[in-house]
Amino acid sequence: MFDLAILGGGPAGYVAAEKAARGGFSVVLFEKRELGGVCLNEGCIPTKTLLYSAKLLDYARHGDKYGVNVADASLDFPAVMKRKEKVVKKLVGGVRVRMREAAVEVVKAEAVIKGAIPGGFSLEADSNVYQAARILVCTGSEAAVPPIPGVAESSVVVTNRELLQLTEIPERLVVIGGGVCLLLQFSRLSGNCD
Repeated sequence: MFDLAILGGGPAGYVAAEKAARGGFSVVLFEKRELGGVCLNEGCIPTKTLLYSAKLLDYARHGDKYGVNVADASLDFPAVMKRKEKVVKKLVGGVRVRMREAAVEVVKAEAVIKGAIPGGFSLEADSNVYQAARILVCTGSEAAVPPIPGVAESSVVVTNRELLQLTEIPERLVVIGGGVCLLLQFSRLSGNCD
């Protein structure tokens, strides 16, 4: 039986797992996708890499305001996306190393709490049963597509997950919700800030 089972390998989950393990707890961490969660894989970190590229392009295009002239500044979008993937992969690898060094057992599967047992709880993940004295739920967030008529049937509606996997910059983009950061980045990259 583990002292602690953590559901979710995002910043809350992996930091708690590391601290608990270094404090002497036996810890199992369940993550159905990739360590680092939404922030590291599909949110904060990838969007910040895009923002940095967009800022560099914007600085180059408007450098004349500062006495710096860059002739024909252009964008290699596949290279921008490749850099984003490299940054994410490096940081996810770092989290993986931290878990290994702290002796946290990482299970890449969705865990389901089956119920209480004497002294703790029973969980199931990937057809295996785990037992833990305590459970910490750090499942984070999921993108939601609003219930707008016709949206569910549309093939052009994307969430942050699909947007960060695009192979070319969309000509037009409408953002609903808190994704304004992505809109600004794509508009800077494309040069269309309207």
